[in-house]
Amino acid sequence: MIVYDVDSHFEPAPDWLDAFPSLKRRLPDLLPEHEPEFALRSPEHFAYFVSDGIRPLAPSSERVPLDRLVTPFLRAMYPEDGPATINGHCQHPSVDGDARIAALDAQGIALQNVISGAGYTLMTCLRDPALARDTAWALNTHLSEALSAHRDRLLPVTVTHFDDLDWVVSEMARMRALGSRAFHVTTEFSNNIPPYHPEFDKVWSAATDLGMVAVLHVGMMPPRYHPAYANTQDPALITRMSTSQSFQAAQVYLNALVFGGVFERHPALTVLLCETGIDWLPFAVANMDGRAAPGSAALLGPYELPLKPSEYVQRNVRVSPLPQAAQSPVDLFENLPDVAVFSSDMPHFEGSLAPIEFWRGELSDVGSDAWEQFVGGSMAEAYARMGDPLRNPVATAS
Repeated sequence: MIVYDVDSHFEPAPDWLDAFPSLKRRLPDLLPEHEPEFALRSPEHFAYFVSDGIRPLAPSSERVPLDRLVTPFLRAMYPEDGPATINGHCQHPSVDGDARIAALDAQGIALQNVISGAGYTLMTCLRDPALARDTAWALNTHLSEALSAHRDRLLPVTVTHFDDLDWVVSEMARMRALGSRAFHVTTEFSNNIPPYHPEFDKVWSAATDLGMVAVLHVGMMPPRYHPAYANTQDPALITRMSTSQSFQAAQVYLNALVFGGVFERHPALTVLLCETGIDWLPFAVANMDGRAAPGSAALLGPYELPLKPSEYVQRNVRVSPLPQAAQSPVDLFENLPDVAVFSSDMPHFEGSLAPIEFWRGELSDVGSDAWEQFVGGSMAEAYARMGDPLRNPVATAS
């Protein structure tokens, strides 16, 4: 049995840009680039991202000031001397490969994807495409070098920026040689090319040729609302509305991949949804099946793909629940076998530092086959389907 954690986090050290002096001079101190409001690793940074679905829809002069969205807990998470570690959890943990390997060994986790929140923040907030590409390249380089001593177990997820698809393909190849087994995709299309466009097929082909999984993480998929929802001065209403549909963009993206024929053209491709929740998925898949049924053709036009949407999802899509009781994958085990896969979100506050122990307790009634597929078997099959299997570097705990 292989245990593979598909979603964890590390951030570059505060001085990481010293190794890239020309880039350091070009990167702005405050983000986003067009309307700067926050610095990385700050409470305002987090407040911006839990409100970015709605708050930016209002004219800048009418927005709730960002500091009003900062709660006391955010202040505790981000004191003036840098991000805090509270009971082992930290929202912006700097790379410490040795300590992370010790934590994985304690849990019996063999492999772990490593995602940089700074990476997806910068890709979302940099509007200059050349600057974004150079920043992604530098971040990828830094993380791959920082994790190089444990390259067989800690796998950086490649940061990408999609204004230049040829660059994306070349960066995927470079990072695959440095140990990456996954790359970010986004629901924000800076080049106006959606994922089902024929031009995008070069990315999907590169993914399967290189043995890399596409990761759609919540940090790269802001939901979209009507601007009227921004017409309030209640900061709690702004954040609660903005976070009310964290799955919205993922559901639209999933429809695009299925109905756009991406999985039919690239049957070995796997798209992994991280931190999007899971309860919405069975409904979304049933809804797609209904809109693909023969009876829908008179209204929607013919559905001409050979498989049902649910069959593409079961083969080509994986979703990782957060280690929380409210995101139990038991129903998915029955309705969409092999789609739910294990993640820790380590060491974020919404994640777990002991995810195997947590899920062992929550899934105590699940059979051994479903358990083994959940913690690693399903992802191992996805990589094997691309012809580049995962390597299990350690004997893992059961």
